[in-house]
Amino acid sequence: MKTLETKRLILRDWTLKDVGCEVYDEKTIRYLISAQNNYAVVLKENGLVIGTIGLNEDADDNPDTRNVGIRLLESYRNRGLMSEALECVIHNARDITKWLSYFCRVEDKRSQHIAEKFGFRYIKTFYNVQRTASDEPKDFYYYKLEL
Repeated sequence: MKTLETKRLILRDWTLKDVGCEVYDEKTIRYLISAQNNYAVVLKENGLVIGTIGLNEDADDNPDTRNVGIRLLESYRNRGLMSEALECVIHNARDITKWLSYFCRVEDKRSQHIAEKFGFRYIKTFYNVQRTASDEPKDFYYYKLEL
């Protein structure tokens, strides 16, 4: 994957040098390295990995759609960094896919706002989704955006 840059961020491939960062444990970072299409979100001002943004398998199993997944450390939220990273990835995703999807918890109003801000259209709700065996089932909204 090519490295992407915004005003304040560098979006780059995950590397083994990222093991030990606050965002993920070693097992997850190794998965992100192998999965591809997942960027480490790096703050330009200090070189710290502050999150991740990726284009992964669609939650509705559509082969023409990639799901945008975003995560930022809590201390870096509410600064417009997530929007900055998402705008860059959307602009560059046209080389990879025709459609993007966005999957967020029903109670997560901040994520819903971001989806709608970037033009994602609500499609449906997935009920009682259990992402891992230890998670409580939750309901998720599913949005799509044509590129």
